[in-house]
Amino acid sequence: MKIKKGKQLGQLLIEKNVITHEQLDQALEVQLKEGGLLGQILIKLNIVTAEQIENSINEQTSSAEKLENALKETGILSAEQLKQVLELQKKEGRTFAQAIVKLGVLGEEELVSTMVTQFGFPYLQLVNYEIESEIVKIISKSTAEKYSLIAIDKIGNILTIAMADPLNSAALDDIRKETGLNVEAFISTFSDINNAISQFYV
Repeated sequence: MKIKKGKQLGQLLIEKNVITHEQLDQALEVQLKEGGLLGQILIKLNIVTAEQIENSINEQTSSAEKLENALKETGILSAEQLKQVLELQKKEGRTFAQAIVKLGVLGEEELVSTMVTQFGFPYLQLVNYEIESEIVKIISKSTAEKYSLIAIDKIGNILTIAMADPLNSAALDDIRKETGLNVEAFISTFSDINNAISQFYV
């Protein structure tokens, strides 16, 4: 799983000519031996800067409007379902992704699969990830609950979070303002994140 996630971010950086294939291989070797997240390893090895990682991640998270189109193009979302989703969003103030799951248009795992396939977000199963409580507390409980996300790691000025809707650019902006840190986002299910929030914010 870790190598797969690394290759996704790594391929993006290669396509942008930020790193070479050789540098990616070097970082993946370190990741295989020591674990950790690729972006943080690349920074630790002085291959990229935090700003370069941030810019690349921002490009991935600037396409919130594409989720609706992707679901319609694949036949997952009908016109009637779209109407219901938008009505629920307006009524309850939910995100597009939250409304889709609430209405049963997609299950949580199906939503994650769609996000990974269509947008390349790396998937992280929180149950398999060791999280330190002091890292979690970098983000307030109210913000974590509002956006269904949780802080899981921090190296330097990069805060790694797991969130159910990484297309939510407003959430990412709020996290940057609240913490003063750059943000690297992984996708997890709403249930996994809510369970983690309940576990760490007591």
